Amino acid sequence: MSFTDVWRGLGRLKARRETRAMRASADAELARRTLPPLRLAWRVEELVATRNRLDLAHSVRSLVRDAEPRYLPSASPFNRLAVRAEANRLLAVAARLADLELPVAARGVVLVDRLLTDGSGPLYDRELADDFASAIDEILDVLQPR
Repeated sequence: MSFTDVWRGLGRLKARRETRAMRASADAELARRTLPPLRLAWRVEELVATRNRLDLAHSVRSLVRDAEPRYLPSASPFNRLAVRAEANRLLAVAARLADLELPVAARGVVLVDRLLTDGSGPLYDRELADDFASAIDEILDVLQPR
């Protein structure tokens, strides 16, 4: 491996980091806004893309399945009791994401992603378990574009 190859690799790594940071910044803004600004159209497009919607729907369905009592707990420390209590509504979120005939709002997609990935959110933090149902309420409400 030459010095040039290493340099190119570092450039790609830096570009991926910058892209990740830009996405995180865009997602934070989209989560706060009812209507996305035009300058974030690139991120809206990524969020509502078929592949992303289907991946998130699969993740939500997997979460519900993994919370079932017949499965042994996995290494993921999510709140199984909260997921079981809200299983039908979580499956409604998954169905809404997977229904490609209907559009979804980018803000709703961001909120689903945050619910699944934020380790300090109500899915993982048992002290916030009471907020889990309201988080799903908000997701179901904002997935529908206005």
